[in-house]
Amino acid sequence: MIPDYYTRDTLVIQHRQHLLQEAEHERRLAMIDSPQRASRGLPRLASRLGICLLVLGTKLKQFEQHRAVGTAPVRSR
Repeated sequence: MIPDYYTRDTLVIQHRQHLLQEAEHERRLAMIDSPQRASRGLPRLASRLGICLLVLGTKLKQFEQHRAVGTAPVRSR
């Protein structure tokens, strides 16, 4: 049986959407497994973690200095 043009066009559009979804899924899987993508994120993450640790260390030193002197710590923003 040959479907009418409307039904055929609807089926073609649905099939194309399905193929596009599959292609997008494959692209996302390839990005997850890509070693280049993983290697770009690690240095950035490490640098941010390092900065956070430096700031935390500085704040702790200031807190200990003020605590040893007996004054309240000064808050700066």
